[in-house]
Amino acid sequence: MQRQLFAFAGDYDAEADRWIDDQEGQFSIHNPLLFVFIGDKSLDALNAVYDMGQKKWHNGKGVLYVHFYTDKTVSREKENVFSLQLSAPVADRRKIRKDLHGKFYEDTRRLVELNRAVRQVSNRIAEYGSMYSSFQRLNIAVATRADDPCNVLLPEIVLLLRTVLSESFKLIQTDLYGLIQEKQGEEEHAYSASMGISFLNELELYQSRSYSFNAMLLVTEDQMSLPAVHGPAPLFDLVYLLSDKNEQGIFPDASMETNYEIICNMSLLKNRKIVDDFDHRQEPYNNQHFRQHINPAEAKGSIYSTAGFSKIKRPNQAIALTVIYYFYQSFLAKLSEQSKTDKRSIAQLLQLDSDALDRKVSGLLPRQEKLEEMNALLSDYISFDELKKLNLGQAEEQMYGRHADVFFDEHFARAAASRLHEYDCESELREIMDRRIVDNPTYGLYCAYAWTSEREDAVIFQELRSMIRDTAKLLEDARSQLQQLRQESVEQQSFQRIPFMNKANVKKFSRHFFQQVYGQKMDILFYETKLNLLKRYENAVEKLHMSLKAKVDRLHELEKLMKDACRQSVSEANDYLGRNIAEYYRTVVTEIIQDIQAKRGENFYFDERYIGNVVPLIASGVEPLLRRLMEVCRQEIFTYPQFRQSFEDELLQRANVTVRFEDKDHVLSKEELYRDLNQRLEDQATVHIDVYNYTHKHRYEEKYFFADFDSEFIRYAFAIDKGSRMYKLGCVHEKKNSGIEKLNIMGGFQLEDLMYYRNGKKYYETYKEGGFEFHPEPV
Repeated sequence: MQRQLFAFAGDYDAEADRWIDDQEGQFSIHNPLLFVFIGDKSLDALNAVYDMGQKKWHNGKGVLYVHFYTDKTVSREKENVFSLQLSAPVADRRKIRKDLHGKFYEDTRRLVELNRAVRQVSNRIAEYGSMYSSFQRLNIAVATRADDPCNVLLPEIVLLLRTVLSESFKLIQTDLYGLIQEKQGEEEHAYSASMGISFLNELELYQSRSYSFNAMLLVTEDQMSLPAVHGPAPLFDLVYLLSDKNEQGIFPDASMETNYEIICNMSLLKNRKIVDDFDHRQEPYNNQHFRQHINPAEAKGSIYSTAGFSKIKRPNQAIALTVIYYFYQSFLAKLSEQSKTDKRSIAQLLQLDSDALDRKVSGLLPRQEKLEEMNALLSDYISFDELKKLNLGQAEEQMYGRHADVFFDEHFARAAASRLHEYDCESELREIMDRRIVDNPTYGLYCAYAWTSEREDAVIFQELRSMIRDTAKLLEDARSQLQQLRQESVEQQSFQRIPFMNKANVKKFSRHFFQQVYGQKMDILFYETKLNLLKRYENAVEKLHMSLKAKVDRLHELEKLMKDACRQSVSEANDYLGRNIAEYYRTVVTEIIQDIQAKRGENFYFDERYIGNVVPLIASGVEPLLRRLMEVCRQEIFTYPQFRQSFEDELLQRANVTVRFEDKDHVLSKEELYRDLNQRLEDQATVHIDVYNYTHKHRYEEKYFFADFDSEFIRYAFAIDKGSRMYKLGCVHEKKNSGIEKLNIMGGFQLEDLMYYRNGKKYYETYKEGGFEFHPEPV
C-alpha cells in the first residue's frame, strides 16, 4: 500500500507538471529531433532522456531514439527506440577500442543490417512529419560516455546516419554530448581515465577545421558499397562536455541525472517551437550567435562547451501525501464525532431499551392466560376448615404435592428456556446494527465501534449492565416476595367464600392460590428470562465489538500508513522549498472541507460521490478505501484553485503560514523570496565541468530560464542586474505553475583547460607505454 501511496503522489506530481493555462504554453519541438546514444554505458542516459521527452514535450511521441550497443540495451520495447547492435569486441581490454573499430569494417553483414535499420529510422521520421511545425531541418543529438569503447566508432556512426538522412533533409545539425564520469572506484579509475582521454584526443581531431572522412559505409542489400564523405570541417556543430563534477570541483547529488536533463533541455532550447507573443520581448537562443562567441578568430585548436542546470520545484509529492492524509484524518474525525449521541436514543435505535427488552421477554414466555390451565390440576381432598389452619406453602403441599410445580416447570419455565435458546439475539443485533447504525450516514461504523466498547463511557455496555443490575434486584425482590407469600395463612387470603359450601370454597381458594403464588412465579420467570437475555446481549455486544474493532483497526492502520508516508515525503523535502507543508496544507484541506460542507451538507463524506459507506470498502482490506480516497482527492480536492497557484505565490503563502499576526516583522516579502530563489537557481546551475580559470581565456556564457515569462519572479530576475550583466539572459516561455528551471551554457574552453584532461593524461600515456592500443590509428 505504501507503493500505491507513493505512486499516487508521483501521479499528482506529473499532473501538476503538465497543468498549464493553455495548450500553446507547453513545450513543442519545432523540427524533427533524433537522439543517438552510443555504447552500453549510455543506456541510463537514453532511458532518462526518453522519459523526460515523453513527459515534457507536447509532441514528444514524434522524437526518435537510436541506441548503438554491443551487449546491453533497453530491457523492454519502447516506442520509437531503435536498438542497433555492433559486433562484439574481443575480451582483451588492452585493445578493445581498436578491435571494435576493425570488426565494424570486417563484418559486412552487420553493416548491411545497420544500413537497413538507419533507413527504417529515416522512414519513421518521415511518418511523424505532421507532428512538427517544420520539416526542413533535422537535429541530431549524439550522446556517449567518454570511457565507453563504442565511441571509437563515433565518426562512422554519425556519418552513416547523416549520409542516409541527408536524402530526406536539406539541413542537418549535429551536436555531441560527451558524458564524463570522474567519480570512479579505485580499481577502474586509471583505466577509465585512459579510455576517456583516448576519446577526447580523437574528439580533438574530429572537431578540427581540417577534419575529413571518406569510407565505404553505405552498403546495399546486394553488397554494393558507396562512400560516406565529410569535410574538411568539424564533425559536430557544437560539442558539450558534461561531467559528474561541477566547476567548483564538487560532485553534486544526482549530477549525472542532471546531465541528462541538460541534454533534454539543450535539445529543446535549440529546437523549440517559437511563441511569438513572448519571444519578441526577449532575445531567444541563437545557435550561430553562440558558436561565434565561443570561437574567436585567434583561437587555435578545437573549442568546447558545457552547461549547468538547476530547478526549484514545488514538492508536489509531499503535498499530495499531506493532503490525502489530512482529508482522511478529517473523515475519521467526522466518524468519531458522530458517536456522541444521547444514550437513550442509542438504546432505542438498537432495540435495547428497557421497554423493547420487556416486549422481547414477554414474547419468549407463555401467555399469562396459560396459568388458567393450572386450575384443571387434580388436587387431593382436604376440607376448607383444614385449609384455613395452613399457610399457602402447606396448602399447596396438601393439595398438589409436587404436581403444580412440575407442571409450571414443564409448561412455563422449560418453554421459556427453549425459546430463549432458539432466539438468535446475536444475529438480530448484528442486523439491526448494520441497518440502523453502520449503514446509516448519520452514525456509521465508528459509532457502532465506540458504542459497543467496554470503556467507562461506553454507551451500550453501560445501559445493559445497568439493566442487568436492576433486573437482578427485581428478581431478588420477586423471590423474597414469593417466600413471604407462601408463609401467609389461607385464612388471611382475600377471596370470595360461600358459607357451608366446602367444595366451592376449596375451588375458589385453588384459583386464588394459582393467581397469587404462580402469578408471582411468572414474574420471577420473567425476570430470570430477562436477566439471561441481557447477559446474552452483553456477550453478543462483546463479540460484535470485536468484529467492529477489526474494521476500525484497519481504518487506523491506514491512517498510520498515510502519516508515515507523509512524514517521510515531507522530511525528504524539508529544506527551503519544503517548509511548512503540513501547517499550510492542513489549513487548505480545512478550507476545502468547509466549502464542500456548505454546498453538500455536514455528511458529504458518506455521499457516493465521495467516500460513501466505508464498510464494504474495508471488507477484505483497506486497499479499496485507499483507492477511493485517492480518486476523491484527484476529482474533488486537487481541482480547487489552491492547487493552481503559481509556484512563487504558493511558496510565499506557505513560508508565511506560521507567522502570527503580532510577528509582522518576520513575514517574508516577495522581494526576499525572489532574491533567495534567484540565488538558489544560479548556485545550483554551476556548469558541469572543472575548468582551469587562468587558462580559460574566452569564456562566454548564456543563461535561460524555463518559466512563465509574465511571472513576477522572471521580471525580477531580468531586472536585478540589467545594465551590468556580462552574459546573455533569456527565458523559454512555458505556462506552468509547478516550478522554475534554469540552464546555464558556457563555452570557449579547450581540452587543456580541463582538470579531467590534465589529470588523466598521465594515466593515458602510461597505459600506452604499457602496450594498450586505444586508437585504430595513431592520433
